[in-house]
Amino acid sequence: MVLMTKKKEVKQMWDYLPPDVWIEILTRLPIKNILQCTLICKSWYALITCPNFINTHLNRSITKKETRLMIRDSVEKTGLDQFGKEHYSVYWDNQTFDEYAEFIFPYSSVSGVLRIVGSCNGLVLFSDDKLGDTLFMFLWNPSIQKFITLPYPSINYISHGASIHSLGFGFDAATNDYKVVRVVHLLPGLNIKVPPEVELYELSTGSWRRISAGDFPCVVKESTPQAFLNGTVHWLGYNPNIGEGNISHLIVLFDMKNEALRDMMVPASVQHDWDWDWHSDMRVAVHAELLSLIHKPSDEDSCNIWVMKEYGVAESWTKQFAIDLKQVDFTRQYFFRENGDILMAPSRGSRPYRHAPANLVSYDPKIKQINDLGIHENAGVFYVITYMESLLLLEGLNRVLGRSENYGKIASLLPKEEDKIKGNK
Repeated sequence: MVLMTKKKEVKQMWDYLPPDVWIEILTRLPIKNILQCTLICKSWYALITCPNFINTHLNRSITKKETRLMIRDSVEKTGLDQFGKEHYSVYWDNQTFDEYAEFIFPYSSVSGVLRIVGSCNGLVLFSDDKLGDTLFMFLWNPSIQKFITLPYPSINYISHGASIHSLGFGFDAATNDYKVVRVVHLLPGLNIKVPPEVELYELSTGSWRRISAGDFPCVVKESTPQAFLNGTVHWLGYNPNIGEGNISHLIVLFDMKNEALRDMMVPASVQHDWDWDWHSDMRVAVHAELLSLIHKPSDEDSCNIWVMKEYGVAESWTKQFAIDLKQVDFTRQYFFRENGDILMAPSRGSRPYRHAPANLVSYDPKIKQINDLGIHENAGVFYVITYMESLLLLEGLNRVLGRSENYGKIASLLPKEEDKIKGNK
């Protein structure tokens, strides 16, 4: 009787106020309460899961500018060198770095630890590709615990043979859609082929489609981290065709709107700084809404932070500061905080053994001071991304593709480690 009375009261309130007013009211609630409201009645469920409500809530979240960071700090150990589900903690990006929430990703990697490609408006893209080929990709919204598994890419080891690839993830404002771009360089005769093969996944269609790279002559470094800025994915790359034995570093861009590859100059002083393991010594990032480059010169014990003051203008690259690595041996993970500090994890070489626990620190480059945040990791899995609460994916069910059909074929055909090119010269 009480339940029927409550439902009647809700129905009366619903009839009294127009939907636009309900959207204005409900989108101001904490996301936990919004999810609870979907259980009250069919009308509220339909309202909250409609695109207008989800977009209004997202715009409100973006406007708030409440910076929170999600950190992968541990992975369940299920056996010798076998890893299970991954643990994530969310913290306020404030002076005290207060913990906000905890999540466990509902899927275990089949190849070790999942690669975190990037985050955008509350969605996080994961790739299970540590064995070389892309086995599985996931889009996950941790705030509502919804995820989808992306279809198997059309360019893969079975169809095209050995290859290297990089992934990008971001939002196309022109089409109001989330896209995943995959740039693949085939390895005929173990030589890197250019131009690359390119395929694009759109959340709205749930499928991949091929895109022509034209005569684009550059190589995107294998599995290099992305930086998403101005509707564009940025990766570290190089041009292999500038002369015998020469390599020219550059930044490769993919514009989500125009769906085209192009390149951008790096600072002149780092263009030809080559090291066999330069993947760990140079990477792109976003710092204070500016494109930045993190570069450890091959002959120096320092790490230089560059920023592009005017986007797209190569002459505007400016060295912001340098980190003395003799003082700070934290070179494995960099993430720029809202206050200008840098989150860093210790390099594996500075730890007594590879799986030793380590702490995440916040480094103030102005006064060169380290603040130990007391956040521990295991198995070298620290990774930091931005966190935003949104309702994206709310309108659908979790979609999981089984492993049986493709995984057995892939696992048996994957190239052995010694067959892969590691240096990408």
